Amino acid sequence: MKVKTSITLSQEVLAAIDKLHPNRSEFLEKAARSYLRALRQAERDARDRALYEKYAAELNQQALETLEYSAYYNEEDERAAR
Repeated sequence: MKVKTSITLSQEVLAAIDKLHPNRSEFLEKAARSYLRALRQAERDARDRALYEKYAAELNQQALETLEYSAYYNEEDERAAR
C-alpha cells in the first residue's frame, strides 16, 4: 500500500537524486529500504559480535583441543605409513 506524504529535503539532495533517477519517490523508497536493511544487518552483527565475545574463551579452547586431537592422529597416520 502506498501512502502519499510530504518531506523536506535540501535543493542539493534533490538535484543529486534528479541526476541519478527519473522518479524521486521510487529512488527515495529504494534508498530508505536499503538503509533499513543495513540497520537490521548492523543490529544482527552487533548481537553476533556480543555472543562471540561472550564465548570467545570457550570457543578458542575447543578449537585448540580439536587441533591437538587432529595433530595426534596425523602423527599416528605418518608412523603407520612408514
